[in-house]
Amino acid sequence: MHETTNYFVNHTVNRHGNEKAERDQGQLPITEADISSISDIVTSPNYAIIGIRRHGETLIAYCKHFDGWTTIYLEEVLDSRKNKALRSTTMYKKQGIVNRETFIKIVSNNAHTDMTKSKAVVGAGGNPGEEAEQVIARW
Repeated sequence: MHETTNYFVNHTVNRHGNEKAERDQGQLPITEADISSISDIVTSPNYAIIGIRRHGETLIAYCKHFDGWTTIYLEEVLDSRKNKALRSTTMYKKQGIVNRETFIKIVSNNAHTDMTKSKAVVGAGGNPGEEAEQVIARW
Protein backbone atom coordinates (compact mmCIF):
# COMPACT_ATOMS: atom_id res chain seq x y z
CA MET A 1 0.00 0.00 0.00
CA HIS A 2 1.29 3.46 -0.88
CA GLU A 3 0.85 6.20 1.75
CA THR A 4 0.93 9.93 1.09
CA THR A 5 0.91 11.92 4.32
CA ASN A 6 0.14 15.56 5.02
CA TYR A 7 3.75 15.90 6.18
CA PHE A 8 4.94 14.71 2.74
CA VAL A 9 2.64 17.12 0.87
CA ASN A 10 3.67 20.06 3.07
CA HIS A 11 7.38 19.18 2.84
CA THR A 12 7.29 18.73 -0.91
CA VAL A 13 5.33 21.89 -1.69
CA ASN A 14 7.29 24.01 0.83
CA ARG A 15 10.73 22.62 -0.08
CA HIS A 16 10.28 22.07 -3.82
CA GLY A 17 7.38 24.35 -4.77
CA ASN A 18 9.16 27.70 -4.93
CA GLU A 19 9.37 28.73 -8.60
CA LYS A 20 12.52 30.86 -8.35
CA ALA A 21 14.44 28.57 -5.99
CA GLU A 22 13.73 25.49 -8.07
CA ARG A 23 14.58 27.14 -11.39
CA ASP A 24 17.87 28.42 -9.88
CA GLN A 25 18.75 24.75 -9.24
CA GLY A 26 17.73 23.61 -12.72
CA GLN A 27 14.49 22.14 -11.44
CA LEU A 28 10.80 22.89 -11.83
CA PRO A 29 8.46 23.67 -8.93
CA ILE A 30 6.19 20.94 -7.56
CA THR A 31 2.47 21.64 -7.80
CA GLU A 32 -0.67 19.94 -6.50
CA ALA A 33 -1.04 18.36 -9.96
CA ASP A 34 2.36 16.70 -9.47
CA ILE A 35 1.20 15.25 -6.15
CA SER A 36 -1.82 13.86 -7.99
CA SER A 37 0.48 12.13 -10.51
CA ILE A 38 2.07 9.83 -7.89
CA SER A 39 -0.17 6.92 -8.84
CA ASP A 40 1.03 7.17 -12.46
CA ILE A 41 4.66 7.42 -11.33
CA VAL A 42 4.57 4.25 -9.22
CA THR A 43 2.52 2.20 -11.69
CA SER A 44 4.58 3.03 -14.77
CA PRO A 45 8.01 4.46 -13.95
CA ASN A 46 10.69 4.72 -16.60
CA TYR A 47 13.24 3.63 -13.99
CA ALA A 48 13.13 2.56 -10.36
CA ILE A 49 15.80 1.74 -7.81
CA ILE A 50 14.80 -0.53 -4.94
CA GLY A 51 16.65 -1.25 -1.72
CA ILE A 52 18.39 2.09 -1.21
CA ARG A 53 19.54 2.58 2.40
CA ARG A 54 19.72 6.11 3.82
CA HIS A 55 19.76 7.09 7.50
CA GLY A 56 18.61 3.59 8.50
CA GLU A 57 15.62 3.67 6.13
CA THR A 58 15.02 1.51 3.08
CA LEU A 59 13.85 3.52 0.07
CA ILE A 60 12.51 3.08 -3.43
CA ALA A 61 13.24 5.81 -5.98
CA TYR A 62 11.13 6.26 -9.10
CA CYS A 63 11.89 8.22 -12.25
CA LYS A 64 9.04 9.15 -14.60
CA HIS A 65 9.34 11.11 -17.85
CA PHE A 66 6.64 13.63 -18.69
CA ASP A 67 6.33 16.19 -21.47
CA GLY A 68 9.56 18.22 -21.09
CA TRP A 69 10.43 17.22 -17.53
CA THR A 70 11.21 14.26 -15.30
CA THR A 71 9.73 13.65 -11.86
CA ILE A 72 11.80 11.86 -9.24
CA TYR A 73 9.82 10.42 -6.36
CA LEU A 74 11.02 8.53 -3.27
CA GLU A 75 9.15 6.26 -0.87
CA GLU A 76 10.26 4.72 2.41
CA VAL A 77 9.61 1.00 2.86
CA LEU A 78 7.81 0.48 6.19
CA ASP A 79 7.97 -3.11 7.38
CA SER A 80 6.93 -3.21 11.02
CA ARG A 81 4.30 -5.43 12.58
CA LYS A 82 1.86 -2.53 12.73
CA ASN A 83 2.66 -0.75 9.48
CA LYS A 84 3.57 -2.35 6.18
CA ALA A 85 3.44 0.33 3.52
CA LEU A 86 5.38 2.46 1.09
CA ARG A 87 5.32 6.00 2.50
CA SER A 88 6.06 9.08 0.40
CA THR A 89 9.23 10.93 1.44
CA THR A 90 10.04 13.49 -1.27
CA MET A 91 9.48 14.45 -4.88
CA TYR A 92 11.08 16.90 -7.27
CA LYS A 93 11.08 17.72 -10.98
CA LYS A 94 14.08 18.11 -13.27
CA GLN A 95 13.91 20.03 -16.52
CA GLY A 96 14.22 17.79 -19.57
CA ILE A 97 14.44 14.00 -19.68
CA VAL A 98 16.71 12.34 -17.10
CA ASN A 99 18.49 9.26 -18.45
CA ARG A 100 19.26 6.09 -16.49
CA GLU A 101 22.83 7.05 -15.52
CA THR A 102 21.83 10.54 -14.37
CA PHE A 103 18.97 9.12 -12.31
CA ILE A 104 21.36 6.75 -10.53
CA LYS A 105 23.76 9.65 -9.85
CA ILE A 106 20.96 11.84 -8.49
CA VAL A 107 19.68 9.13 -6.14
CA SER A 108 23.15 8.14 -4.91
CA ASN A 109 24.40 11.73 -4.52
CA ASN A 110 24.32 11.75 -0.73
CA ALA A 111 27.08 10.77 1.69
CA HIS A 112 24.53 8.81 3.74
CA THR A 113 23.24 6.72 0.82
CA ASP A 114 24.15 3.04 0.63
CA MET A 115 23.28 1.37 -2.65
CA THR A 116 25.31 -1.81 -2.16
CA LYS A 117 22.21 -4.02 -1.90
CA SER A 118 19.94 -2.09 -4.22
CA LYS A 119 19.06 -2.78 -7.81
CA ALA A 120 17.87 -0.52 -10.57
CA VAL A 121 15.22 -1.60 -13.02
CA VAL A 122 13.87 -0.29 -16.32
CA GLY A 123 10.17 -0.20 -17.13
CA ALA A 124 9.17 -1.59 -13.77
CA GLY A 125 5.45 -1.63 -14.56
CA GLY A 126 4.48 -0.90 -10.96
CA ASN A 127 6.28 -3.89 -9.44
CA PRO A 128 9.96 -3.01 -9.27
CA GLY A 129 11.92 -6.21 -8.85
CA GLU A 130 9.16 -8.56 -10.01
CA GLU A 131 7.91 -7.47 -13.41
CA ALA A 132 10.86 -5.39 -14.55
CA GLU A 133 11.71 -5.62 -18.20
CA GLN A 134 15.42 -5.48 -17.51
CA VAL A 135 17.62 -5.23 -14.44
CA ILE A 136 20.21 -2.57 -15.21
CA ALA A 137 22.50 -2.63 -12.20
CA ARG A 138 23.20 -4.43 -8.98
CA TRP A 139 25.60 -2.83 -6.55
